[in-house]
Amino acid sequence: MEIVFYIIVGIIVCAFTFSVVFLGVPFLPTHKQQAIKMVELAGLKPGMKMIDLGSGAGRLLFLSAKTGAQAIGYELNPFLVLWTKLVVLLSGQKENIKVFYKSIYDADLSDVDVVVMFLYPPHMKKMVQKLKETKPGTLIASYAFSLPEWQPLKKEQGIYIYKR
Repeated sequence: MEIVFYIIVGIIVCAFTFSVVFLGVPFLPTHKQQAIKMVELAGLKPGMKMIDLGSGAGRLLFLSAKTGAQAIGYELNPFLVLWTKLVVLLSGQKENIKVFYKSIYDADLSDVDVVVMFLYPPHMKKMVQKLKETKPGTLIASYAFSLPEWQPLKKEQGIYIYKR
């Protein structure tokens, strides 16, 4: 029985590792304390709509849903999408959390209140154009990397906060 466990763990680790090779998108989760801080700085409230671009395993989605906000994730790693959907199902949050196996560049940002992201610099450059789809007043929170050409309202614990 123990050998079966190690085989399953090995398959999961290989799947995540090889998905980086094929997708070119490594999985690097937002640190828990920074994720909590991002949600706090975003000021999420019941009824608000939040999109996480590159939602990974869904940490920010679950934290956002706890505030009563509708949380939507876009992720290109199919294993992470399946994992998140499974946890959503088991947690009973399927009304508040949605995750899509889609490119972040296909996300509809036109009616969101908050956009969160933890993207590498090449993607941040492309996001400058994509974020023009947001409505005025939309709050944008980025972890670790700043948006080129944008001036943050504040920077705290490696989190950049912007307003459209």
